[in-house]
Amino acid sequence: MSGEWIAILAVLTFVISNVLFRRTEKEASPTFINFIRTLIGTITFFILAFSFNVFSQIFLLPITLWIILFISFVFGQVIGDTAYFQAQKDLGTTNALAVSMVFPVITYILSIFFLNDPFDIRVIISIFFVSMGIYIIGKSKNNDKSSIVPQKDLRTNLRLKAIMYAVVAAFGWAIGLIIIDFATNEINNILFTEGLSSVIGNVIRFPFALLILLSMVSYEKYKKRSSNVINRTRKTWMILIIGAIIGTSLGAYLYTEAARVAGATIMALVASASPLFSLPFTYFINGEGITRFGFIGVILTILGVLIIIF
Repeated sequence: MSGEWIAILAVLTFVISNVLFRRTEKEASPTFINFIRTLIGTITFFILAFSFNVFSQIFLLPITLWIILFISFVFGQVIGDTAYFQAQKDLGTTNALAVSMVFPVITYILSIFFLNDPFDIRVIISIFFVSMGIYIIGKSKNNDKSSIVPQKDLRTNLRLKAIMYAVVAAFGWAIGLIIIDFATNEINNILFTEGLSSVIGNVIRFPFALLILLSMVSYEKYKKRSSNVINRTRKTWMILIIGAIIGTSLGAYLYTEAARVAGATIMALVASASPLFSLPFTYFINGEGITRFGFIGVILTILGVLIIIF
């Protein structure tokens, strides 16, 4: 399967799982959702590693590569995904994706400052379109029947905070994607495992992230105290597990494999269109619509991203 098709499947799993997680937000915090995702992912990749008899090969990799893989997960999943789920809680899936999917632009800008890549005038044009898109999204109103906060109570500062979370997610994903592109190819160069490089890399990445998220969930529970703990229904647990299997067990493999086969740029290109992929799913599953004004913001943001990629 070509890298482009793997990237498309990776984005679809990401979108579908996020739409499902949206249904659990009344009973599960963004940190808890991310913890469950990571727990399911850890179990999945350990099973795959033992099934393909490659678990022992993780110990053949240098410690520096372990550290690099750990850092990629901290930026991509711990910081990026947690910030995204917080943004989705207040902006809705499509708007949150539109803002956070500016990470290819952020990647390009960071490369100019830190990797001495040549400056391109398209950066200015891209930033203009992206800024206008985010501004419009910030001003538009959600047509979201599942919103936790009533629409009339969605104040400007709340939406601004949510947009900032989405931007933080974009920075986390941008840094994490570049690192994982390098790391999975290094694993293949050392072990010659091809498609199993993603499995080996995730066996190393997931447990470290799980420990971090476990500490975050424990602290969150401590702050709420026992009197405020929400009892999660069986339906919520089922949605969390199914969403985690789709978006993490399957999605994380496809994501890392797409980064290895297609490269970070192609992965970022396909991912930039995820707000459009999300529209039918969010409407039919969560009853979450988007206004014409908001849709214009989504299109402008995507155009800004496509300018910088091409």
